[in-house]
Amino acid sequence: MPPRQRQQQILEWLRAEGSLAIDVLAARLGVSAMTVHRDLDQLVNSGQVQKVYGAAEWVESKPETRRICDLCHAEVPDRTLFTIQLKSGEQQHACCPHCGLMMMDENVALALTPDFLYGRMVNVVQAFYVIDSRVHLCCVPSALCFTCIEDAQAFQHGFGGKVMSFESMMKHVRHL
Repeated sequence: MPPRQRQQQILEWLRAEGSLAIDVLAARLGVSAMTVHRDLDQLVNSGQVQKVYGAAEWVESKPETRRICDLCHAEVPDRTLFTIQLKSGEQQHACCPHCGLMMMDENVALALTPDFLYGRMVNVVQAFYVIDSRVHLCCVPSALCFTCIEDAQAFQHGFGGKVMSFESMMKHVRHL
């Protein structure tokens, strides 16, 4: 079965059942779990499903909401969304790690952004960043977030730039 046909079948099952385990999808389709993960990644990128630990869930379509970066006022893409939870409970949004880190101060309780490769949310304090790579999605200098240093280094190897920890990034953005 071609990928598009598998993805359509996954969508039909999830629409009907709400959620299904990866291994169940693999068995129903007669493919490996990795093939299901690749198919789900395509469906996640289109916003139709979400991956949860060991499973996939149907995502109800919501009216499109447009977020604007609280720092540079650019539109905030989901792929680089940087969310700041303030101690007051208020949320702020940035279009990318560069803007988000520039907004960090003592009033921040938590900040999250997606891992650039996998889209999983990462606590920005525990993340690693590649700055000034050849990939420019948003602001300059470009800053992309990675869950682990090995992924950041592999990305750097292919696209250039400099790998930095959260602490190094904070020092860097404060000098801009």
